[in-house]
Amino acid sequence: MGSARGAEIADQIERANLELIQVVRGCSEEQWRTLCNDEGDNRTVAVIAHHVAHGHQQNQDWLDTALGGGEVKITLAEQDLLNAQQADTYHDVAREETIRLLEGNGARFTARVAALSDEELARTAFHTGAGRDFTVDQYAYLDYRHVTGHLATIRQALDLPAS
Repeated sequence: MGSARGAEIADQIERANLELIQVVRGCSEEQWRTLCNDEGDNRTVAVIAHHVAHGHQQNQDWLDTALGGGEVKITLAEQDLLNAQQADTYHDVAREETIRLLEGNGARFTARVAALSDEELARTAFHTGAGRDFTVDQYAYLDYRHVTGHLATIRQALDLPAS
């Protein structure tokens, strides 16, 4: 059975993800293609939203690695390269595909986090890119920060009020 902390993090992620889905659904075609100055790389709203959807899966992989006692072996340069490759691959991504991935990957990740015990949340694993240990709790919370950070960028690019 999951802990109260796991349920709390899962709820935060779920609410942020649902908010992003709502913004994506409400975008006009022009807004969907709007460039965002996100991390200095001028990705579109579409690419960033799709990136967040894939991020749920990547964060679950990191979480599972940490739970298994492994090291999350990705450097910042490798992460930047993956992000650039994803932007190239999904530059013309469909909104419905993105929504489907946000819903599915988000639901799988939040269910996984909600099921974590306090003991599991307290485990640690080294993250190569950050150069330090993170608790599983922190790995889970990275997903929330990922969603909310990119959601804020999208809102700013579309001149939408902050949530």
